[in-house]
Amino acid sequence: ALQGGIGIIHSNFTIEEQAAQVRKVKRYKNGFITDPICLSPDNTVRDVMELKAKHGYSGIPITNNGEMGGKLVGIVSNRDITFIDDSSMKLQEIMTPRDKLAVAKEGVELIEANEILKETKKGKLPVVNDDDELVALIARTDLLKNIEFSEASKDPVTKQLLVGAAIGTRPEDRDRAAALVEAGVDVIVVDSSQGDSLYQIDIVKHLKESHEKLQVIAGNVVTPSQALRLIQAGADGLRVGMGIGSICTTQEVCAV
Repeated sequence: ALQGGIGIIHSNFTIEEQAAQVRKVKRYKNGFITDPICLSPDNTVRDVMELKAKHGYSGIPITNNGEMGGKLVGIVSNRDITFIDDSSMKLQEIMTPRDKLAVAKEGVELIEANEILKETKKGKLPVVNDDDELVALIARTDLLKNIEFSEASKDPVTKQLLVGAAIGTRPEDRDRAAALVEAGVDVIVVDSSQGDSLYQIDIVKHLKESHEKLQVIAGNVVTPSQALRLIQAGADGLRVGMGIGSICTTQEVCAV
């Protein structure tokens, strides 16, 4: 996606692992981060260090209840915890308090928010509503990514990178698809060497009925009649052609 295309995450994961891979891509490059990880003043330095080890960043907004939508009371960054030896120290003792933060008001345009980041030279810019509740977050690192990867494929609204994921046609793949959609996947590829089957038609119909905004790529197909049936089922795109892997006979048996 950084190079202007889109990656498809394979399904040789558990459902939870594949969904986590989708979230990893969606969090990599954001405009408005609408679901940032938050902590409360009663959380500890250890909690921040654990999140840093898991997600790779330590700039975390602090809200009164430790949740998105709570009142913003501060922010913790890497510089706040670097020289702290006592990992049990509460964040309220080391965080940058609300009155020292640069913030933007809900409804701010992304361009304007980026200008605030440039002017204040802050790493994170919280976005709050009239009640001072956190509604979004913008990261300075994303400005740098925009410069380095100017042709990246991203959602025009959220500015998040685009990502797809593959599923099969088994009944349990419906649960996999639901988890992927919840994680923010942009497109699902129904992975089958021969797509002209009742199983694939059924799952394509299910995906389009259950997730109206989801883009679905079906296949593989090699004839107009195969393509027509999947299009009629609701497929948005098709995989054309059948491979000739060393142990694969699909092309010999089904291809034209």
